[in-house]
Amino acid sequence: MLVMLLSEVNNEKVVKVVAIDTGNIAKQRLLALGIHPNDILQVVSNPSFGPVLIKNLSKDNARIAIGRGIAQKIKVENVN
Repeated sequence: MLVMLLSEVNNEKVVKVVAIDTGNIAKQRLLALGIHPNDILQVVSNPSFGPVLIKNLSKDNARIAIGRGIAQKIKVENVN
């Protein structure tokens, strides 16, 4: 599978979290928001600037806005 960054995923695409390559504090914050490795996410909105809006399909379809800097550190792969 092709691994890419969450910030590179187009709108409405469904992806699986492969890795979270952030510092401990940011990783703890993402875990508290319910984003874990192997979670299935759908990108709701990914403009060319600003936060990325995702829906966590693994956790009750919760919608979460992720800052672009953090989204650039979340590695994902396409789900077919």
